[in-house]
Amino acid sequence: MLRRPHYLLCLTALAALAHAQDKPIPKQEALRQRAIATAERTAEQRERYECRERQVQNDLDGKGRVKKTTTVEQDFFFVHGRAVLREVNRDGKPLSASDQKKQDERVRKEIESAEKAFKKEKKGDGGPMSSRNFLKLAKLGNERRVTVAGRPTIVFDVLENPDNKGGDIAQRIIAAMRGTISVDEESGHVQALNVNGVRDVKIAGGLVANIHKGFQLHVVNAPQNDGVWMLKTMWGSGDARMGLFFHPAANIRSDVQSCHLFNVEADAIVKEVEKEVDGKTP
Repeated sequence: MLRRPHYLLCLTALAALAHAQDKPIPKQEALRQRAIATAERTAEQRERYECRERQVQNDLDGKGRVKKTTTVEQDFFFVHGRAVLREVNRDGKPLSASDQKKQDERVRKEIESAEKAFKKEKKGDGGPMSSRNFLKLAKLGNERRVTVAGRPTIVFDVLENPDNKGGDIAQRIIAAMRGTISVDEESGHVQALNVNGVRDVKIAGGLVANIHKGFQLHVVNAPQNDGVWMLKTMWGSGDARMGLFFHPAANIRSDVQSCHLFNVEADAIVKEVEKEVDGKTP
């Protein structure tokens, strides 16, 4: 039996939730623009963090059966919106000295690439299938309010857009996707993205991007203690390739195990590469 103070707290919480559910749903365009602005601010805030994730990849054969499973633990941080990953161990075994050196070299190249892209475009690169790109480019509709972890959340359907007949890589990929995108009503953060491909997309003969019908992507975000929203879980399945994003005929699940403020050593590497890029820029 609940004690009276606990009972009153429960009633208060339920009343607040009921009040939130009774409010009119915000106008779609206003919430979209708020979510885009929030996503852009969050991209900067995420650069203060370094996280560790556990990723399980199942490579599939032609009949969809698992032929190989690989489990990787890796750290990741963000440089101008782009995630930079560094593998820590594979299948429960630490990397050899030579593999660690390869990871260090790859991380430096990724940072340099992100720095050069930012200097050229003057904006961050979150990838063609970022939540921010879906907010900007997708046709949204059928909005409704649901409750996720006790928080009022607005869910939009990602709809077919007859007006989207091409464009850059992000536009062409997003035009082939259907599903939902969920926005936390109080904060304006994207809580989840759940989409699947309804037709094939091949860009530059499949060298830049090659996504087959049936490809699925599910991303869940959650707030840290300081209110910054970070990736919680990512799951993808199907036959798709976007640079190094996925391998063909595989399903992948990544679960973030922990996040902490960027350490001094990692921050020093980013600053060192920034100086190198500045020195090469005419």
